Amino acid sequence: MQQTRDRVVATSLADEIAFRLQAAILDGEFPPGTHLQQDELCARFGVSRTPVREALRKLQAQHLVDLVPNKGATVRTPSRDELSEVYVLRAEFEGFAAALAADRITAEDLAALDDAQAAMDEAIAELEAHAVTPDEEASFNRRITVANEEFHGIIHQAAGNQRLWRYLVELQNFFPKDYVWRAISSDLSRSVGIEEHRAIRAALEAHDPAAARQSMGDHVAHAGRLLLAYLDEHNFWH
Repeated sequence: MQQTRDRVVATSLADEIAFRLQAAILDGEFPPGTHLQQDELCARFGVSRTPVREALRKLQAQHLVDLVPNKGATVRTPSRDELSEVYVLRAEFEGFAAALAADRITAEDLAALDDAQAAMDEAIAELEAHAVTPDEEASFNRRITVANEEFHGIIHQAAGNQRLWRYLVELQNFFPKDYVWRAISSDLSRSVGIEEHRAIRAALEAHDPAAARQSMGDHVAHAGRLLLAYLDEHNFWH
C-alpha cells in the first residue's frame, strides 16, 4: 500500500489542498516552472483526482499555476514587468495602510511590533555570529521572513480596513517567498531593512500618517528593487 503524507480531512478537500499547495509554492518547494503531476498530488494528499483538479483550478485563479489542456499544471513564472508592477502597488497600498494605522495604533500594537522586530534581530544576530551551511542560512532567512511578515501584518490589522488587507495578502502571495529570502540574505540588505523598520515604527508611535506612509512606501519599494536585482543577477527570466 502506497504511503501518503499530508492526508487531509474530507471536508472542503479542494480548498484544503489548494491552501497546502499554495504554501508549498510560496515556500519554494515547487519552484516556478515545476510541472505538477496529478497522480503524485493524489498520492501526497490521499485523495482522488477530482479535488486535486479543483484545487489546481483555484490556484490558476490565483495566478499561481498555468493549466494547459492535455498537459496538466505548471507553477507559473511571472514576468519581470508583472513583478515590478506588484511592488509598485504594494508600496502604495502598504504605505496607505501605514498611514491609516498611524491614526489607530495602540500601545499594544507598538509592543507587538517590538516583539516582531526583536525576533528578527535575534535571528539576524545568530546568523551573523558564525559560519552557516546553505540549509542553515535558509532556515535563518525563513525566521527573518516570518518575523518581517508579522511586523507588516500588525500594521495591516491596525489600519482597520479588511478589503485593503485582502488586497495586500493577494499581492504578497504573488511570488514565492523562497526567492525573497535569498534576495534579503546579504548583510547590507538586512541592516537597511532594520533601519527602515525603525523609521516606520517611529512614525507610527508619533501618530504621523504622512511620515508613516512615506517610510513604509520607501521600504517596500526598496525591497522590490532588491528582489528584482537578485533575480536579474541569477537570470531568473531566461
